[in-house]
Amino acid sequence: MHSHTITIDGYRLHLLEAGHGPAVLLLHGFAGSSEDWRPTGRLLARAGYRAIAVDGLGFGRSDKPADAPYSLELSAHLYARLIERLGAGAAHVVAHSMGGKYAIATALLHPSVARSLTLVGSDGFSEPSPLTRAGGWPLVGPGLLWLSARPAMVRAMLSAAFYAPEHHVTAEILERGRAALIGADNRRALTALSRRYDATDLGRTGLRDRLGDLRLPTLLVWGEADRVFPLETSQRALAIPGARLVVFPRCGHFPQIEAARAFHGLLLGFLAGVERATLAAAEASR
Repeated sequence: MHSHTITIDGYRLHLLEAGHGPAVLLLHGFAGSSEDWRPTGRLLARAGYRAIAVDGLGFGRSDKPADAPYSLELSAHLYARLIERLGAGAAHVVAHSMGGKYAIATALLHPSVARSLTLVGSDGFSEPSPLTRAGGWPLVGPGLLWLSARPAMVRAMLSAAFYAPEHHVTAEILERGRAALIGADNRRALTALSRRYDATDLGRTGLRDRLGDLRLPTLLVWGEADRVFPLETSQRALAIPGARLVVFPRCGHFPQIEAARAFHGLLLGFLAGVERATLAAAEASR
């Protein structure tokens, strides 16, 4: 995938891009990056799509401002402008974990840029733990980040996110997870993000109450053994009209890794179905 950056409203965003065809915007989870979607992006490109994996503001190789007004509204605006600037028209949006709430915000606040939603083990449907807020407290927040970045803690957290960690928690995944938590820029950005949690929460912003306003094909994907956002939280996501829930057995928080073949087959089938329906609707309107 081709690595490049684009600046929107003064914020530099890093992208991995590959392929030609209908656009698919890929959004990562907390402490993740566009690299998490590289295998999926390559597969989408081979299947005739334009894959666009983006590092969210404050993550990966995108800017990490400590003074940005982090919010669902800001990120939705940046993603909508990104799709427009790339000339993609509208994009299928595929999002994992934390990225899910940003995908929903984008579809609600900028409906013209989203063609479909695929939400994978999505954030936004459970109540935050006290530790989530503590990340923004003076002294406490930096201490939690320091502790979270210890190699043993990174391994423990990632292992808990997989059903079979012995097969999937690789040295590469461990290194990427730790790299996202170390360094002054990362810590400042993560602390700033934690301090603005209310502005980045679907419930507190009122956007979760508007799920019924969504009018686009939606696929929900969950691991049966997800311990980050447990399967029962997916029931709230079914408030999205017409949403379809697919549950992978013996799978944790990362279906795109732990059940990669089945996940990618499901995703390609879903996207193809949306493309067929769009074409049929266009032909019927002639």
